[in-house]
This record gives sequence, structure tokens and C-alpha cells, in this order.
Amino acid sequence: MLYSESNPIKLLIVDDHEIFRFGVRKLLSNIRILEVIAEGSNGMEAIELAERYQPDVIFLDIFMPKKTGIEAIPEIRKVSPDSYVIMLTAFEDFLHLEKALTAGADGYLTKGISPQILQEAVTKVLEGERVFSKSIIKLLSERRMSYDETNDLNVSVTKREEEILKFIAQGLTNNEISDKLGLSIRTVESHRYNLIKKLNLRNASQLVKFAVMNTNYIK
Repeated sequence: MLYSESNPIKLLIVDDHEIFRFGVRKLLSNIRILEVIAEGSNGMEAIELAERYQPDVIFLDIFMPKKTGIEAIPEIRKVSPDSYVIMLTAFEDFLHLEKALTAGADGYLTKGISPQILQEAVTKVLEGERVFSKSIIKLLSERRMSYDETNDLNVSVTKREEEILKFIAQGLTNNEISDKLGLSIRTVESHRYNLIKKLNLRNASQLVKFAVMNTNYIK
């Protein structure tokens, strides 16, 4: 989609600190094709506002009253499936990152990032990229290195399975992967099932984690 001043990017900001929301809004105010359409202060409001306004991008904090940002993501996906959700949080650890990505987040930024990174994240996520702050990319790289050093499994995946893993890492659904590869949804589901078995994983959530940690989609 082409965005312009007459058809701006619609942004929703959800954080329980009003001063922080004001700061984000101010930092993005020079993007002429972006409009902050609403603000919320808790996870329940995030869901309600997402359903009402159908934003293009949502900045979402993690710890908030009533419902956390991570808990809100699956509900946001249901009521506003085309919205991109970027976590914007003070937490810089793998546990929260993993939970957010498994829940369906399209990016994870820490609150210490520069205004330029914040602005670029909006446009990059709309182009289909997952966005991370530098500290989070470092965290993912270290986690992957640790996995590579300790993994003694000799597992071979096919080129098709590798393609599907990369799309899973990018957060695509079975329907979207089906469209990208020209495969039936049943075939995509079969590949997912085979990957879970081949990689000795327990469930689909672990497959998402494996894909995020072990595919080269981070640029």
C-alpha cells in the first residue's frame, strides 16, 4: 500500500506511562505520512482500540494494568489481523523476547533506542521485515551461537522446509506461506508437522522459537 499525507500510516501507541506516549508521539511527529490515531494505557485498551481503529502499526508495552502486552497480542490478531505489532519495552532479556515472538509480535524494540531507529521501524515493518533494536539482535545472535555450539543433532532439512522455516521466522501464517510458495494449506501444515518431528520439538510454539533463532532473516 502507498502511504501519503492524505492516506497516512495509522499508528496506535499503548503504554501505561503518559509521558512516554507523549515522547514517542513527538519523536514521530516529523513523519508527515504518519498519524497517531489513538493511545491506550493497558492491554485491554490495546485490544479495544485495535478493533475500533484497525491501525497499520501498534507500539505495545509489555507490563501494563489489566492485561500485559504479550497477553494482548493474540486478541489483537483476532480483531485486527492486518495490524503489525511492535513491542516497545524496557525489558532486554530473552525470556520476554521469546514470549513476545511466540505470541506473534512483528518486532521488539527497547526503550533506549534512537529516534532514527524508532522511525525506521515503522516503515520497515510495513515492508514485511521483523524489526529489532541492536541490543536484541545481539541477544538473538548470542542465543543462536549458544545453540550451534551445544547442538549435537545431525538434522538435514530440505530446501522447501528451509523456505518454510524462514517464513515462520518472519511471522507468516499458513495461509500467507501457502500464497508465497504456491502450495496448498494442507501441504504447508504437513511441512510444519514434519519439521516439528524432524527437529525433535514438542509443538508449534517451539517451531516458531527454533525458526527465529536459527534462520538468517535478520539483516
